[in-house]
Amino acid sequence: MLIKTSKAGVRALLAIVAILGSLTLSGCISSGGPILGDAKAILGERGQIHIFNARESGPGAHSVVTFHWTRGRYVLSGHSISVSDFTAHAYEGRDLIVQSRSARAPHPIEYALARKLADRVYMVQPISEDDADDAARQRFCSKTTNASCLIETPEQLFVFARATAEKELENGGIAVIVASKPR
Repeated sequence: MLIKTSKAGVRALLAIVAILGSLTLSGCISSGGPILGDAKAILGERGQIHIFNARESGPGAHSVVTFHWTRGRYVLSGHSISVSDFTAHAYEGRDLIVQSRSARAPHPIEYALARKLADRVYMVQPISEDDADDAARQRFCSKTTNASCLIETPEQLFVFARATAEKELENGGIAVIVASKPR
């Protein structure tokens, strides 16, 4: 399976999103609407994401979701994923920022950092306000009843993404992309 997966193509970046179901943890940043625009189908048109969640064991530790590109975003379907759609954006070095819409009301936009470990294999971790210092949290986080850290601009997002990137990514999941053959 790993050999097949390693031949799957650029779509591995999409693996990022599958882990986004873990974004329901406290301390994750969110926004009322998408902050990053100009999304492109950088991960291809369709495929599967195999998600390996280190925080779970047994049947829930591995799940598979399918994705397809439509109307400027990737739409997901599959085994009880809490994300309805997402976009992936190049960030710094080997990292991507994943912007995803929660499938649960009130459908906030949540963010994760996806770090490339190997071809089409990513460690995906929520971008957390807890990774930044107190001054950054006080300056950039708005607290609401639905969000512990609500942001509004790309600059705010990048402050928190940089803080998460500087930490050793260890609480995320592993995502592996398997491309679908064109129809």
